Amino acid sequence: MEIEVVWTNRAEIGLFKTIEYLKSNWTKKEILRLEDNIHQFVERIKLQPNLYPKTARFKHLHKGMVDENNYIVYKINLRKKQIIIINFRDSKRKSIY
Repeated sequence: MEIEVVWTNRAEIGLFKTIEYLKSNWTKKEILRLEDNIHQFVERIKLQPNLYPKTARFKHLHKGMVDENNYIVYKINLRKKQIIIINFRDSKRKSIY
């Protein structure tokens, strides 16, 4: 069963902000590393959607670390065979999940 991964606008904006920060303050190497980490994260959740724990506040959402600085919040919709990435967020900011 192939699961489709869908990014919400909020998640895309969070990722865009992180990439803009990396462009301004770091090198292309860090951007490429982030892209690779995101790809690996997505492949893991496609194979094992329940791999990461559910959030404390919202029991239908899962939260997993992409790397030491960023995390992804997602939900699973098995009926539609989708994983919806709700947010991409810097781990240093206060968690809203």
